[in-house]
Amino acid sequence: MTLNNRSGAKTVSFGVILILWVLVAVVGVIARPLLPVDETRYLSVAWEMWVHHNWLVPHLNGEPYAHKPPLLFWLINASWAIFGVNDFTARLIAPLFAGLNLVMVALLAKRIWPDKTAIAHIAPMFLVGGAYYAGYGTLTYFDMLQCFFALLGWYGVFVARDGNSKKGWVIAGIAIGLGVLAKGPVILLYVLPAAVFAPLWHKSWSGLSFGGQKTARSAGGTSASTNTTDTSMFAGRGAYKRWYAGMGLSVLLGAAIALLWAVPAAIFGGEVYRNAIFWGQTAGRMVDSFAHVEPIYYYLVALPAMLLPWVFWGGLWRSLFGFGWRKDLDAGLRFCLLVAVFLLVAFSLISGKRVHYILPVLPLLALVFARIIVDLPTRRIDQIPLAVFVIILGVAGLVAPFLPGFFDKIPAWVGTLDGWWGAFLLAAGVALVLLQARRVATVGVIAGVNLLLVAMVFMIASPRLQTDYNMRPMAVYLKSQQQSGHDVAYWGKYHAQFQFLGRLEQPIPVLLATDEVRDWVNAHPDGEIIARRDNPITGSKQPIARFDYKNDHLVIWDAGTVKTDPEGVLAR
Repeated sequence: MTLNNRSGAKTVSFGVILILWVLVAVVGVIARPLLPVDETRYLSVAWEMWVHHNWLVPHLNGEPYAHKPPLLFWLINASWAIFGVNDFTARLIAPLFAGLNLVMVALLAKRIWPDKTAIAHIAPMFLVGGAYYAGYGTLTYFDMLQCFFALLGWYGVFVARDGNSKKGWVIAGIAIGLGVLAKGPVILLYVLPAAVFAPLWHKSWSGLSFGGQKTARSAGGTSASTNTTDTSMFAGRGAYKRWYAGMGLSVLLGAAIALLWAVPAAIFGGEVYRNAIFWGQTAGRMVDSFAHVEPIYYYLVALPAMLLPWVFWGGLWRSLFGFGWRKDLDAGLRFCLLVAVFLLVAFSLISGKRVHYILPVLPLLALVFARIIVDLPTRRIDQIPLAVFVIILGVAGLVAPFLPGFFDKIPAWVGTLDGWWGAFLLAAGVALVLLQARRVATVGVIAGVNLLLVAMVFMIASPRLQTDYNMRPMAVYLKSQQQSGHDVAYWGKYHAQFQFLGRLEQPIPVLLATDEVRDWVNAHPDGEIIARRDNPITGSKQPIARFDYKNDHLVIWDAGTVKTDPEGVLAR
């Protein structure tokens, strides 16, 4: 479908943007290997679920895996049931949800602003036009699923607001339940503020439906309230009670959906697993995180980087400062801003921080950006900051292959880059300078350029990633060793990087102390031990195999060599 703004100016087709997204997803999956340690770990969990036909309790390297719920692993197994075991279709699940998020943003925009249809067209472009969203969306993580269910939950809240309370709260409840199965109870932190803070963002209970009031849509697409009982603004406590009762029932529905899995999983998973899924992970991350501890201002620094390249677009800044915030601050804008600020503050107060934890903030900001620019004209000068940024990247791309010859500290791999991508960026920068269109069309162009740029970055990085992060060669070697009857152990913390890639059906023992190493080599004199090595190996003692890993190596020692000097042989 071709998109048009209210004045009839042509814009980039939403269908073209979706096609470009499919291109980015496919290129991202093909160009790079499964990245350790997270992507390889999640595929290994799905693989052990497949091998052992245990759909209830996920396992990793033979042990119950309680860090994540099973929905992503179920979806991967479903893809394997249709297409056979492979990494390509499994890795397309997260990008599929990233694409569905674009559709959900459009649907949510239509629900929030039914009389401003252009917002539903350009908000998805703002979202996918962000380099972080487009790049991260190709990774096999849980956050694109979580973002989808957050959007679905918000959509349900607005359906309830618009008069169909039963349908709305059922949608929100389903979103909560599946969100728990996708990434845990944190889905409540995304969805519930939309309902809890309804009096703040809506500012009038008279526009909400609490059973006695219906909200009809006028011919022009606006909302009109029809009261069957006296439900004027703050007229009685019944309005509050019905609204929050509906919210409570949606939470109960979500809990019931999640417990359909959690209760039997807790029974069959054992006490440790039961404590982990019901309390340990959520409490540990929320109260005193055991990993990824960052300062409180972490997200304030990260968010501008997540919004590239939009932070360099003058049209967005002129809209932010030129928008009539007093007279045009409608309920939809208040909703987006209130929930986004709440999420940023809430996640800033939690000790464990990762950039992707605030991924659902991006569609909220995309809706805000789309709302404030939709009715404003554009100027060619608006493109200048973004064009300069792209041109600088292009110049860097052109000179990058020559830098190692002039500067000793420049990594040698920089010299292997092709300059053609720099030429592409230069051309894109010049095109942005010459671009003269309404702001709606400009958003589509920038989004399209960003998607092509992300795909190009994947192709440029592919050789380096395939050299330093490809676990498949070593995984295949380990498979052959296990098939030959050789016992293999791992020295240090093991994240199951090889289980899926090698299609291993036996767990790899993990050795964390020197005494454990001595006991293991005594029990397995013909065995082998995997160890990471970042120092040169000198002397007569040499590993039987070595594989590139990041800036160093993974090496394999035979048990006899390790037995003679465990500390020296296994030293990093």
